[in-house]
Amino acid sequence: MQKIVVLAVGPGSPDYLPPIIYEKAKACDLLVGGKRNLVLFDFPGQEKLEITGKLDPVLVEIKEKMAERKIGILVSGDTGIYSIMPRLVSEFGRGVLDVYPGISAVQYLFARLGLCWQDARFLSLHGRELEDLAEIVAEENVTALFTDRKNSPAAVCRILVEADIKDKTVYIGEDLSYPTEKISRGGVEDFTEHSGSDLNLVVICSE
Repeated sequence: MQKIVVLAVGPGSPDYLPPIIYEKAKACDLLVGGKRNLVLFDFPGQEKLEITGKLDPVLVEIKEKMAERKIGILVSGDTGIYSIMPRLVSEFGRGVLDVYPGISAVQYLFARLGLCWQDARFLSLHGRELEDLAEIVAEENVTALFTDRKNSPAAVCRILVEADIKDKTVYIGEDLSYPTEKISRGGVEDFTEHSGSDLNLVVICSE
């Protein structure tokens, strides 16, 4: 069975796209991924399949074409942190996947902040409830949060203020690696009404 290539494309800017990812993507007949990832590649004659919502129909099409076509699946950031890798392993098995890592938003933001991240606690709030958030942030020296439109940086900070957790430093990295990148620093109370890009990462530290 022909292997499926899983390619991590980094934080988004082509400047942070590893050369091997470019070469492996070029060798594919079909590239699968979100719109933001697909625009990084433009190879003549190559088919593209955009992931716009539910993953199930996309996986069905991949299974139909994988025997005859070399398929590459694009993953934001790195394959090993809050990506679709677990679903791909469940559907195809590890032996079918040829995986290439990239630069995660976590790596990128911590580097921009000049902070180490080996002791950080990582949480994704995408489609999840925030029930234990305040307790976790209170206990950890460093917490990195993948937020979404509902569970936004402002929503996170309001929860912390309500729990009387106000002695933390908050960093919000928006549009990381893009020309519109913005990194903000302040206290928890400074960001309770924050509005900005939906494409962001939050780091909360005891400083």
